[in-house]
Amino acid sequence: MMKHFSLETLRSFTVVVDLQSYTLAAERLSRSQPAISLQIKRLEEMVGHPLIQRQGSSLKLTPAGHDLYRGAVQLLAQHDQLMARFRAKPITGQVRLGIPSEFATALLPRILGQFASSYPQITLEVTSALSRDLRLGASRGSFDVILTVAEQAPDNAILVKEDALVWVGGRVELIDVNPLPLVLASEGCIYRRRTLSALKQAGVSARITYTNNDLTGISSALNSGLGVTALARSSVPADLHEIKPSEFKQHDLLPPLGSINIFLERHGQSNNQAADHLQNYLHDFLSPQGH
Repeated sequence: MMKHFSLETLRSFTVVVDLQSYTLAAERLSRSQPAISLQIKRLEEMVGHPLIQRQGSSLKLTPAGHDLYRGAVQLLAQHDQLMARFRAKPITGQVRLGIPSEFATALLPRILGQFASSYPQITLEVTSALSRDLRLGASRGSFDVILTVAEQAPDNAILVKEDALVWVGGRVELIDVNPLPLVLASEGCIYRRRTLSALKQAGVSARITYTNNDLTGISSALNSGLGVTALARSSVPADLHEIKPSEFKQHDLLPPLGSINIFLERHGQSNNQAADHLQNYLHDFLSPQGH
């Protein structure tokens, strides 16, 4: 007879999947990596199937893993929502959140879904755009909280994490890589600037084949074989994959891109408790030291 699932174990499983790392999941949950690995192993023993398979640098869910993940997300959301109902004083209000499109697409939907379920009295208004445009909007009073990527800390910003900037491609093998075909966002994107600078310094010939500010459009172009791009490692969606230079045909065409900083910035009215709460919630989830 199957034992009951542990909420703690299911949460460990979902965090490993979300962060694509046993190490980061252990840091997030204040556990050791062996303890997290043992929890996943026991889950696999309970369901009688493997749940996670490693493919290169990525962790991919098996069919059983997909089923369990969907159920675990729903169960944990219901649990968190139930806990929120019994807090001493419900938090209410409206929050205008701005996030870069790559995080809106690849990382935040489930986080914001859990937040909305846990705090139904808070109304979220979410806008995605380039970090440059988000800061401009914030300066004009359009946002309460923004998540941005930058090389140096903007004024009054909280550093969430430092993330590697990596080469990313679709599932279609590139036929013509000389000059290197690039799929990038428009001028003003930090990824674009860093990519072109690194290629220039390395003396690599490149051409921009497609420009789009939305990650969905970039993903479609990559999966159509139009080129490669650069993204923060934590924002790479499931339908794309990180390209290791050693795995690329002409590995000398992909120079190191360094790292990028991810920041949270608080704007708007200082007495907006709902905005403060969302900022703390995002920081706890995204930061490697969060839990």
